[in-house]
Amino acid sequence: MKLEAIIPDTYVKSVYDINYLKLYENGIRYAIFDVDCTILPFDDKKVTKSLKDLFGCVRQVGMKSALYSSASYERVEPVASALNVKFIAKAKKPFYGDFSLVKHSLFDSECEPSNTMMIGDSFYLDMLFAERLGFYKVMVDAVKGGHQIKTLANSIVQTSIYSVLPRDEFTYGKYYRGIKG
Repeated sequence: MKLEAIIPDTYVKSVYDINYLKLYENGIRYAIFDVDCTILPFDDKKVTKSLKDLFGCVRQVGMKSALYSSASYERVEPVASALNVKFIAKAKKPFYGDFSLVKHSLFDSECEPSNTMMIGDSFYLDMLFAERLGFYKVMVDAVKGGHQIKTLANSIVQTSIYSVLPRDEFTYGKYYRGIKG
């Protein structure tokens, strides 16, 4: 796989900036969200009203959503419970797990790679996982806060990957809504 394959199909500032309706109109029916630094600060379990409302809006659009995280069960379960979604914890992204696990544990028989998107903040963990499984890739900027040492370690990996990506294809802070269709 070429490094350029992890470049997201859509890049927006946060999960609140994603055009879920447009994605639905273009065939996306399933949304997989990373937890740490994507929907919440690292190690934060407090689900806000605005995050609950967002997941409600995603449901209203007609999409099914779930959480897929390498964090512990104790970290992910309370978040999933508050959002009323299924989840997989200790996922060991990007290399562990396959599509059948996603389809049968999180969604239903209609779920296919072509109608599923992965939403995350990390090239290495989320975009590589999405590329490997054939999902539409949506990248957001990392949510700030939480455990600073772990956040710093992730930032170092992100920066090293970013440094070798072609700038004409991806630039941090240059948002685009590359909605397929």
